[in-house]
Amino acid sequence: MRSRWYHLPVLHVPRHGEGKRVSWLELFYDLIFVAGIIQLGDWLSEDVSVGGFALFSLHFVPLWIAWTGFTFYANRFDVDDFLHRALVLGQMFAVGAMAISSHAAMSGSHRGFSVALAVALGVVALLNARAWHQVPEAREYGRYWGLVFGAAAAMFATSAFLPLPHGYLLWAGGIATILFAPVSRPARALAEQLPLDQEHLGERYGLLTIIVLGESFVKVLTYLTGSGHALDLSYQLKGFFNLTLTVCLWWIYFDDVAGSHIKRQRGAWTVWLYGHLPLTLGVTAVGVAVKKAVKFDLAAVAPEPYRWLLAGSLAVALLSVALVDSVTARRNAILSDHQRVIARTVSALVVLLLGQVGGEMAAGTFLALVAAVCVAQVLFDIAMAPLEESAASKDAVSIADVARRAREEGAVAQRAPRVDVRDAVRKGAPAELRRDLYFFFLEGSWTRLFLTFGFAYLFINVVFGGLYLLEDGSFQGGGGFATAFNFSVQTMATIGYGVLSPATPYGNMLVTVEAAVGMLFVAMATGLMLAKASRPQSSVLFSQHVVRTRRHGEPTLMLRLANARGNEVVDARVTVSVLVDEVSAEGHHMRRVLDLPLQRNHQPLFALSWTLVHNIGPGSPLHGLAEDRILALVVTFLGHDGTYGTTTYARHIYTTDDLKQDHRFVDVMSQLPDGRLVIDLGKFHDVVPDPG
Repeated sequence: MRSRWYHLPVLHVPRHGEGKRVSWLELFYDLIFVAGIIQLGDWLSEDVSVGGFALFSLHFVPLWIAWTGFTFYANRFDVDDFLHRALVLGQMFAVGAMAISSHAAMSGSHRGFSVALAVALGVVALLNARAWHQVPEAREYGRYWGLVFGAAAAMFATSAFLPLPHGYLLWAGGIATILFAPVSRPARALAEQLPLDQEHLGERYGLLTIIVLGESFVKVLTYLTGSGHALDLSYQLKGFFNLTLTVCLWWIYFDDVAGSHIKRQRGAWTVWLYGHLPLTLGVTAVGVAVKKAVKFDLAAVAPEPYRWLLAGSLAVALLSVALVDSVTARRNAILSDHQRVIARTVSALVVLLLGQVGGEMAAGTFLALVAAVCVAQVLFDIAMAPLEESAASKDAVSIADVARRAREEGAVAQRAPRVDVRDAVRKGAPAELRRDLYFFFLEGSWTRLFLTFGFAYLFINVVFGGLYLLEDGSFQGGGGFATAFNFSVQTMATIGYGVLSPATPYGNMLVTVEAAVGMLFVAMATGLMLAKASRPQSSVLFSQHVVRTRRHGEPTLMLRLANARGNEVVDARVTVSVLVDEVSAEGHHMRRVLDLPLQRNHQPLFALSWTLVHNIGPGSPLHGLAEDRILALVVTFLGHDGTYGTTTYARHIYTTDDLKQDHRFVDVMSQLPDGRLVIDLGKFHDVVPDPG
């Protein structure tokens, strides 16, 4: 038990499986900071311009670094006495003063904001100074960061007494001092000596992001409730579009960024950290933009400042996610991590293009296209990582431990339900060895292929349609986004009706590029569809059961195959293997594969059925083998398909539940009066008990 009035800080050392929990004080602290962010966002909504966004960013960055300074201190040290709470609450009051004075600061009266910010950073300096004084193993760390935040606080305090724009020069110095500090050589050395708790940091930045995203929801819902248009269908539709953007940002962050771990490479965590600054700024600006977008007239052109605010802030958020993705590895992903970086970057560029050409389309079309880009990000996220980090996978018990425990207790280990080895969950695969897009489409369903290429076709035409609109009169025959889209379709498909045609050098250049892209797209789609359609499908039918009977007085294992299609399969070969669970006396666990010799494993012509026979004699791997050690029988088939003119293969796995003791197969072969053979596949799986 320690005193709540006063106790020494304790250096937090991260341990595997023992991540630091976020305290209630940290959660309360986040709410105060978000209140300051809301005030900055409200000012941005009053001045939606390039200058207004620059001032918003200039005041947002100091607020973010003050929050980050305390977050890193809380990550390093465990302390919760009266003195610590008093200092943190003092910083929270300073942040509240920043929120109150933010409107005046962005209007040119920066003194109150500067003093409040200096106090907030000074508190972080005092917290680190306390660690320098009271935590011997963290003296160098506390001194370095105490000096960094102390110097920055002094610069902001001095700027309060200087007129603008000179005061902003000291602001730039204070911001640069803190932002440069983590990448300096002393900071990198301290980070190696005192490693960060990455799980705690991920949770802290995730909590800040989700609170800012929630604030976007509140802005839209508050406006709809107080506007008197809550029941208006057009307003509900606009609210749906804009809330969709917020939901997609939440999905992308918490299924991608928050669900990934930082790669072990130099500078990765620094990029991860700095990537969250524009990400939080962009998400905050999106919250302002969606409130403005609810007021759009869906049939009219969206106002340019608000259109650019939505497109620009959303692009900043997507590019920030791409930046973070470049230094993180996604858990349970089946595609390479490079694919998600490309997807986020391309989506951000397309959103910027929509912001530019949005003046040529109705606001409803603009919002629908932006929402479609964001929804596509969500669908891509699910496609590249279809499995979640479930509790079952985290709590999975080692097969070796199960087998060893059963061996020690002399009991039969409980068998897992029948599963296909292709459904095995693969975790931790290197990104360079994961599936590429060709494998992803070739292995997947036809629905996946058609939906992906259908979306890609529309996506490419939307992009080129927007590019044509970047220059007025680049094509002749009409105007507007719909006409540009139709012109792109005709160009890509080489239709050329003669009504629409390029009219400028820029238009001809785009037509040249799009024609090349169209040929590559068609070639890729044709190649994938042809490869997928021409893959040989095996016609081998395996019996559902394996029977154990007596043949010529010897115990025999039997199973059978049939050619369901009835075409010619020549030079067919079969192997049967038994999967055995083995634990050595030293405790080494291994799953061994033992081949079972067959009376005949080769068939020159396989057109009807084939019964495989294995004698369980003294030379058989199954002779004297305990049943609880047998995991499965694996049957593989290989032959040359005369129809496809290529090699065909098939395989089937039997568990001990499929074994029928003292049974035999029902005869499925018969003969017609004209001498033709009949194989009754309806009885192919039927078995009957042995007589007696």
